[in-house]
Amino acid sequence: MEQTTKLPESVKYDLTFAREIYSLENGSYIKQCMQCGMCAISCATRDIMDYSPRRLFNLIKLGKKDEVLKSNTFWYCTSCCTCKARCPRGIPLVDVMHDLKRYAIKNGYVDYPQAAFCKAFWAEVAGRGKVFEGGVTARFYLIRGLDEVLKAMEMKDIGINMLKRGRLPMFPPKKIKGMGNLKKIIRKAQEIQRKEEAR
Repeated sequence: MEQTTKLPESVKYDLTFAREIYSLENGSYIKQCMQCGMCAISCATRDIMDYSPRRLFNLIKLGKKDEVLKSNTFWYCTSCCTCKARCPRGIPLVDVMHDLKRYAIKNGYVDYPQAAFCKAFWAEVAGRGKVFEGGVTARFYLIRGLDEVLKAMEMKDIGINMLKRGRLPMFPPKKIKGMGNLKKIIRKAQEIQRKEEAR
């Protein structure tokens, strides 16, 4: 009887996602990762992350788009820069994490509350030139939906106490001087970013 050796099915990689990530401002640094694990050891929030930065980079290289964008890793990055300081290859991990956050929001992966916070914070800064805590809070809960607004109402006593003690301003601050110039800078930066992403 002739014995046939069955070869395992070949693994197919879709590198489209990896190429998109590499094209981000700091995305190409991912290719320099040698998987030493220094970032994972250094990270203060690694215990609550789905994947360490090292493992996340490996998933990007493998083209695992959903696993990467549904993970909490970049949302739990606190930007403490310890990983960046200790990486033997000098990879700016924090900057890569910021790129991943922006990419996730742009592509509709916004389930984590941190995504709503990023959007609320940015809208506040772009609209006033500075942050008004009440504005960020209101935007955050409106982005998250009615259920979250109702949950926020359970914390109203905390908010009222903060207002009474002057820890939370009642009214928004005036917009910064030169708001028009700030908007021009933002538009120019966004234009440059679009051109870089189109390359």
